[in-house]
Amino acid sequence: MKAYIIKNKIKIEPFSEDSGELLIGNKRLKDLQKESLESLGIITVFFDSNSKINDDNEYLIFDEGIYFSPSLLREFIDKSKETNSPTVCSLKPGIFTKQTIVNTQNVKQHENRVEYNIFYYPEKNFRNQEIKPIILDIDNEQESLNLPEHMYKQSSYPIPLTEKVIVQVDHWANLWTANLMSILSRLASLKKISKFKLIALILKNHSLNKWKILGSLNNFGKNCDIHHTACIEGSLIGNNVTIGAGAVIRNSTIGDGCLIGNGVIIETSVIGEKSSILNGHIIFCVIYPGFFTITQAVSTSVIGRDCFIGLGAVLTDFRLDNKSISVIKDGVKIDTGSTLLGCCLGNNVYLGSGCIVAPGRIISNGTHISLSEEKVITGISDKKEINGFRII
Repeated sequence: MKAYIIKNKIKIEPFSEDSGELLIGNKRLKDLQKESLESLGIITVFFDSNSKINDDNEYLIFDEGIYFSPSLLREFIDKSKETNSPTVCSLKPGIFTKQTIVNTQNVKQHENRVEYNIFYYPEKNFRNQEIKPIILDIDNEQESLNLPEHMYKQSSYPIPLTEKVIVQVDHWANLWTANLMSILSRLASLKKISKFKLIALILKNHSLNKWKILGSLNNFGKNCDIHHTACIEGSLIGNNVTIGAGAVIRNSTIGDGCLIGNGVIIETSVIGEKSSILNGHIIFCVIYPGFFTITQAVSTSVIGRDCFIGLGAVLTDFRLDNKSISVIKDGVKIDTGSTLLGCCLGNNVYLGSGCIVAPGRIISNGTHISLSEEKVITGISDKKEINGFRII
């Protein structure tokens, strides 16, 4: 079987990059698509949207901006073959579709399903029928993040935990969710290890403690320098990575050549290669290569290549009126339906100390921002006065 991938030529802002070039788990989306297809014995063919497919055999066709896991695609193909008709991959609306911010994806939303841009076509003799939706229900398992009810209407914030993943990456918010789902799908697979392997891990760790067991399920690259007091659990660590004393890295991907400072905490995040994080807490973030920061915290945000965030700069991810975050797509404001979402910095963005970015905003490539002069002490006059400040 072949899979024909349509080049949609859509540029994802603020990066101005094709969706196939975007990074998910530190790999290009188009490379991940090819890997997933090859694991299923499917040949990848990239073609222009104006081209015509001449293939009498069964095949797949989908958009270059779609991220999917092999397990989801396999289930879709198997169920499609049973119909002997053209089909479209669909999900039952639920936690997964909500938390992957389906409102910013170029998909078709119906009352009972969300249709994604993956289509199956059977052999030529069976193509005269209408396209049938194959509706998959992947909301089988979930974790929860406990939040106060005054911040979130329910008692906990649900997080989908499934190996079967599909996200149409048409917006930076979808890039964020696709990366997080790639991490959570790996965690879901770890939870399904065989009883034999689980017993072996219990014996190896001399403990039933789940955190000790998770700590033995890391993948480490070559030539790493990791302090013996660092705590690393369920993570992928690249080559030539340095991790300082007391650092905590949980359910995250750390790229080659990264420097993680003393006491830094990184949770459920992807860190691009050659990044230096010397301070603070990174949680639910997607960070491209070359990042440098000494700020206290970065959460639920996307950071482009070669960015800098100074001490005290803040990327906010919550509205004080408790409303869901809105973003701009193609010049139109869209309600994401999510109450927790940070912002997106393009490539080569610098934020000086004290800068505050509102949730759902983007900052264009190459923008360097600092506080205005009246908010920075540059000297003291003879009158001992400083605009915007008082001397006690």
